[in-house]
Amino acid sequence: MQTKVKVGFGFDIHRLVEGRKLIMGGMEIKHSKGLLGHSDGDVVLHAVCDAALGAVSAGEIGVFYPPTDVSIAGISSVVIAQRVIEVLKEKNAEIAHMDITVVAEEPKMRIHYDAIRKSLNSIFGIGLDNISFKAKSHEGLGEIGRGEAIACYAAVTVNLRS
Repeated sequence: MQTKVKVGFGFDIHRLVEGRKLIMGGMEIKHSKGLLGHSDGDVVLHAVCDAALGAVSAGEIGVFYPPTDVSIAGISSVVIAQRVIEVLKEKNAEIAHMDITVVAEEPKMRIHYDAIRKSLNSIFGIGLDNISFKAKSHEGLGEIGRGEAIACYAAVTVNLRS
């Protein structure tokens, strides 16, 4: 059996609003605002899932969970991630590594690095040594810099067996 290594790239951005929980990496972070979205707005899981799907040429999460489907409004992004894991299995693929960068002015993310990595490991089960999570500010520029949104970039390495 041969193994190919493939890499996918993901991106997501959501607006920060009052009255919603802030969910990132499958866990709640205490903050005065949360991310607005059709789901729970978890930019970390959305970027990771899109990257994983991209690595196996399976589209993006909107193909499986369209934002026009009212029956899934408020869906947990952990459920989305579980479906992505199923898609990978169907394609004889597994995540080997993920490298994630959140871009946010608020809240400060450094204190959450370890907890988010542990949460991601509990979802994907790839080992903490295979999960890189970091954050950058936007230096006060644009909607992210004004604290109006949070974005996330992710690169996911997948082993594909054929």
